[in-house]
Amino acid sequence: MTERYMPSIFPECDKLKQIYDKCFSDFFEKFISTETLAVSNPCGRLHETYRNCIEKNLEANKIYDIDLNELRKDVIVRKSMDQSLMGSIPHSSVLQETATDTRYNQLEQTLENFQENARQMGVIASDFTTRSQEPLNQKIHTLISGLHELDHLKNQFMDVKIPLELLEYLDQGKNPQLYTKECLERTVNKNKEMNGKIEMYKKFRAMLLKELGEEMPNDMVLYRNLRDRKDASPQHENCNEDASD
Repeated sequence: MTERYMPSIFPECDKLKQIYDKCFSDFFEKFISTETLAVSNPCGRLHETYRNCIEKNLEANKIYDIDLNELRKDVIVRKSMDQSLMGSIPHSSVLQETATDTRYNQLEQTLENFQENARQMGVIASDFTTRSQEPLNQKIHTLISGLHELDHLKNQFMDVKIPLELLEYLDQGKNPQLYTKECLERTVNKNKEMNGKIEMYKKFRAMLLKELGEEMPNDMVLYRNLRDRKDASPQHENCNEDASD
């Protein structure tokens, strides 16, 4: 029977992924076997080679607009900033931020485990035999446990608001950072539009005062005097209050 597998996102790494999936499938059957008490994972080096291939192609092609070097630099900078700020932040704030980081790390780890279990179940199902039934059942139970854990964690994120537009970006396979970029671009364009309207109103006011001054000079003089008196009145009242004190 021809072996089936889920292809890699890069054709250059497809063969490595096929070899790794086959190695892991064989290892997993031994791992869950009741006859074997301890089995070391022989696929670690293959996984490392496959991961290096993926990272190399991501850096070269950037199909998701992701710069791995920039991400690594950002992580290093964030860690150094966190360490430098630890001494200046109050203890209560540090505890609060630590609790927040803990819940996000726990959610991230749970999602990663769920994703990996789903991938392994796909590997088993893609080359199903009579010996694969028990490993498949184990993976199904593991996925169910992962869903229960995610449902339990949801109460810790009731205060987190996620825009629906961001979910649409994820469904379309887009980089979530593009959502922030486009939001900023829309805000900049809106500010430009508003600044243009303000500038037009200023020009209209200047032209209106000019035309009224030519058509009704006496009334404009009276208007300017009243406006100047109104502008000066708050200062005058403050001076009187200071004098009374």
